[in-house]
Amino acid sequence: MGRNSLLDWLRIRRRGLEDALTARGKAHTLSLERYRLHRAIAAAIAEHAQGDCLDAGSGRSPYKTMLQKYAEQVISIDVEDRSGDTDMLADIQSMPQIHDASFDTILCSQVLEHVPRPWDAMGELARVLRKDGTLILTVPHLSIIHEAPHDYYRYTRFGLAALCEPCGLEIKKIQATGGLGCFILHGISAGLLSTLGGIPLIRWVVFSFNYLILVRLPDLFEQLIGMPQLYPCDYLLVATRVDTGDSD
Repeated sequence: MGRNSLLDWLRIRRRGLEDALTARGKAHTLSLERYRLHRAIAAAIAEHAQGDCLDAGSGRSPYKTMLQKYAEQVISIDVEDRSGDTDMLADIQSMPQIHDASFDTILCSQVLEHVPRPWDAMGELARVLRKDGTLILTVPHLSIIHEAPHDYYRYTRFGLAALCEPCGLEIKKIQATGGLGCFILHGISAGLLSTLGGIPLIRWVVFSFNYLILVRLPDLFEQLIGMPQLYPCDYLLVATRVDTGDSD
């Protein structure tokens, strides 16, 4: 098997692994990075999600069930239907099919790095958000190339602020959800589960080892060894729409 063939095989295995974990509601057990990101998003959803909610760039829809606990209605959109229950096919850079000021809450997780015009995407998210509505958004700072060739950007807190300001979005919080340890261990966990985790006789041992030794145990030390302020793995942004001329 050549190098390219091996990489293609690993990518296929990785996609299958993520599909299976998401279907079981266990996407956060993949790696320390996913665990910490999931925990931050879950806390933000519990605090801010309400009313009409847009899951923008929903992908496999790992947070749809959680959003439905707090929101009256959840609409999921993406450029393709990966979950089998995406409500609308749409590109967040241009959503003319969605009216101005339609949503009280928007979740957009790990999407902005995959759009070539993130300033347009942020403008659209702000446009469809109601006055005083809340945007919950996550982006990577440290990440391998993924979803190639549609992998365009990595973000800093300063870049996020620069995207929010022209759109009338007031930042309430920007939080690093992991550090260097998350970045390093994510690749190890994904490789381990995509290979040895596929062997039926030892699958449960591999998944248990990964979750206990490579996810939960390092989580206790990640704030120290990961140095999230210097090497943030991901950022979570919470912002509100304060500048809109649209009437609700």
